[in-house]
Amino acid sequence: MPMRLLVLNPNATAEMTDRIGAETLRHLPEGIDLVLRTNLAGPASIQGHADGLAALPGTLDLLAETEFDAAVIGCFDDTGLAQTPKGSVIGLGEAAMRKADSLGQPYAVLTTSELSVPVLVENARTYSVETHLVCIRASTIAVLDFESNRQAAAHRLITAAKTLLVEHPDIKTIVLGCAGMGGLAAEMESALTIRVIDPIIASVESALTLFNAPAQS
Repeated sequence: MPMRLLVLNPNATAEMTDRIGAETLRHLPEGIDLVLRTNLAGPASIQGHADGLAALPGTLDLLAETEFDAAVIGCFDDTGLAQTPKGSVIGLGEAAMRKADSLGQPYAVLTTSELSVPVLVENARTYSVETHLVCIRASTIAVLDFESNRQAAAHRLITAAKTLLVEHPDIKTIVLGCAGMGGLAAEMESALTIRVIDPIIASVESALTLFNAPAQS
């Protein structure tokens, strides 16, 4: 019986679910089935505390009613993670920030809205990944811009990252602080010449440790 990896999008935008799923598949080894779920009862995007609360009931319902061996919550805010049993459920944000913190060098999180910053600051404190964290910065790019006009959003994200690095030249790693940014790390690394952590890849790597399987490069 193949192991089942659930990727659950807490927001209601199915196009985002599909793209997160496609990026996940690029890094899954054979023998693991991918299951995608979209919280159609949630808001179209999650930007801040209020959206997270609105998405919470549907997210928890989908986790409860879907069979899986490991699950990834496909939102950098880690909506619902605190309400689930530890071990088999992984949050994009926690996986990515833990990976950055483990490098032992200054890093920053570049997210979307200013509304998301307090949520991520609190999460970083909860995960104890603040030792090397320089800042959590909003790019002021809306989550759904990465779906509606991805090329323009990617260009704006690179510009925001360059500004951040001018202000904080000690930063060695940037964490992409939104599921919608997944898949852009290689392009950003080329433009910035520093390490960029993709939260989708980081969460897949964390999930695969539960299966004792390596991620596909």
